[in-house]
Amino acid sequence: MHFVAKSSGIAALLAAIFVPSRLSAQETDARVWSGTIQANGSILFGNTEQRIVGGKITVARGDSVMELGAELQTLYGESSVEGQDPVVVKRLWLGALTFDWRPYAHLSPFLFGSVESNLEKRIAQRYSVGVGAKRTFVATDATEASLSVALLEEQTVPRAEAPDPSVVRLERWSLRGRARHAFTDRVRASHVTFWKPEVRAWDRYLIQSTSELIFQLTEALSFSILLVDNYDSEARTRGARVYNDGQLLFGVAAKW
Repeated sequence: MHFVAKSSGIAALLAAIFVPSRLSAQETDARVWSGTIQANGSILFGNTEQRIVGGKITVARGDSVMELGAELQTLYGESSVEGQDPVVVKRLWLGALTFDWRPYAHLSPFLFGSVESNLEKRIAQRYSVGVGAKRTFVATDATEASLSVALLEEQTVPRAEAPDPSVVRLERWSLRGRARHAFTDRVRASHVTFWKPEVRAWDRYLIQSTSELIFQLTEALSFSILLVDNYDSEARTRGARVYNDGQLLFGVAAKW
């Protein structure tokens, strides 16, 4: 996919790759391969039954110079009314790759790409690739807070049943706010919000918000409560019933 750069803001983002910034003390800590595997789900029972199950695998490898990460996640949900056959209401696949240059620096450029399939949003495939820079404001053992801005190119292929099955290709800004905090050695929380407006039409946008509360059970095993809420301003034009969808999930995760 050819990355289209038509905004003057691109020069600033690309320049960040070559602008040196002061490194934090964390940069002396080299890291090897690490990863997590997580399973989560929720159940609604009674007159209406709903079951949602999902999983996520993340793998990362990095040091003070660069960091490479990969993530694959999925969600599947069924809903039924008493006496009727279940209907698939949720089916999501999302894969992502990221490359961060000087990840421990206060200013860190990055590249990323993702591919998504989403039944609720009537998306057969959605591809995106982009470049950006992250500014870290707080980085301690207990707390981390950062903002990032990126420019990406996106291509969306609607599902066959969509009112308009035409492929949509556009450029978006991507602004991300992320915060993490450890309350104790065993309790920590994190939040990430993306806002992705179209470059030439800011009223067409995506909002993706994820909040997580984690309870560390052992050194490798944890229990989590996960709140996910996504908004797509173009969802109904592809045949979706509503613009946003969200879920509260409970899960367990193991890390290595």
